[in-house]
Amino acid sequence: MDRVLSFLLTIGMPRRLVDGLRRRPFVVIVLLGVLAWVPVILLVWLFLRLLG
Repeated sequence: MDRVLSFLLTIGMPRRLVDGLRRRPFVVIVLLGVLAWVPVILLVWLFLRLLG
């Protein structure tokens, strides 16, 4: 979890936001899970658009 939060600081996220996420690790896990599925959903959508 610390690696993810330090990466967020490295890419320029405000420290207050990262500190808030550090206090709520469940939110970070949910957000990462959602972000992991975004490319899959987009690829399926694109594939279905190309078929239709």
